[in-house]
Amino acid sequence: MGTWTLIDTETDGLYPPIHVIDIAAQRFDGLEPLGPPFQIYVDHGIGIPSDAQAIHGYTTDFIQENGVSPSKAYGELRSYVGGDQISAHYLQFDWDRVLVPELRKLKIPQIGKRGFCTWLLSRRALPEHSSHKLDFLRDTHGLSCSRPHTALGDVESVTDLLTRIIFPRLSSIGFDTFDRVREFSALKPILRCKCLIQGLSYEDEARKIAEVRKEKRRLDRFLMDVRCGLYSIPDVILDHNLIDENPSVEFLGKTFLFTGKMEWGSRSKAGAAISERGGTLSKSKAINEDIDYLVLGEDKFRGWTSLIKGGKLTKALLTRFEQSHLKYRIILEQDFVAALQD
Repeated sequence: MGTWTLIDTETDGLYPPIHVIDIAAQRFDGLEPLGPPFQIYVDHGIGIPSDAQAIHGYTTDFIQENGVSPSKAYGELRSYVGGDQISAHYLQFDWDRVLVPELRKLKIPQIGKRGFCTWLLSRRALPEHSSHKLDFLRDTHGLSCSRPHTALGDVESVTDLLTRIIFPRLSSIGFDTFDRVREFSALKPILRCKCLIQGLSYEDEARKIAEVRKEKRRLDRFLMDVRCGLYSIPDVILDHNLIDENPSVEFLGKTFLFTGKMEWGSRSKAGAAISERGGTLSKSKAINEDIDYLVLGEDKFRGWTSLIKGGKLTKALLTRFEQSHLKYRIILEQDFVAALQD
């Protein structure tokens, strides 16, 4: 099936010039680890900045005491890797920004060949996860690790991730060789990978996404029309049935927010009446997840219609469209008063 090598590096920083101070590797034969891992410290004769020490814990003294010269370190790495393809969990950093520039700077011939990125593979093979950073995966799956943020510890974690979780999952859908895994790591669009993993129809899922995007564009145009005054708030309320007709208003455990000025009485009076019935008057002036009812005051001079020009009600009503998860209902003052009387 062929061999390949997984590597990880720890460095003195994230920006050039970058120096490798710790490198580890694990060879594979196909989808199985081959022999023990490799690890070595590299002493470039430089100081290790404090921000780098805070990540991996290596001090200048430690590297001086335990490290070897770059030529010796990379000679041993070459003996371990041979001509393998090299993979890493974020290959763009370990290979493109660290290993290749360092070997070029040291005038050492390239070691191995560019392989696949296990971070990209994880994105495709584990679509249920919101993050594919190694720390997140380590915590989520209890991955093996002698010590996090060291080259050897991270190689151990990625090896465990691949052999225990990702490779078995991919094998179950026919990606059961190294070449097939590498192919899957670059498969596009990523939605197709999700569908393969979860047994979904790619055509159906793509259609759903297209419909959502179409609705989002329609909603964006609608909201822009409202904000620009091309679609009046009264029309928005009527056309979209935003005000409940003959609503059933409950008080116990419910939170009320008022806008505009009420004809029936002050908000403090309304708040007292709500409190007597087991409800709460919102202390916030903005709609949030706690609001159950938005009551539109009906005072003919300063009722809710007076808020249209100022934009306050516009913002409140647009929240109904922009944050569809909010549970609040919009009722008129007359319905609120009727519920009090009931």
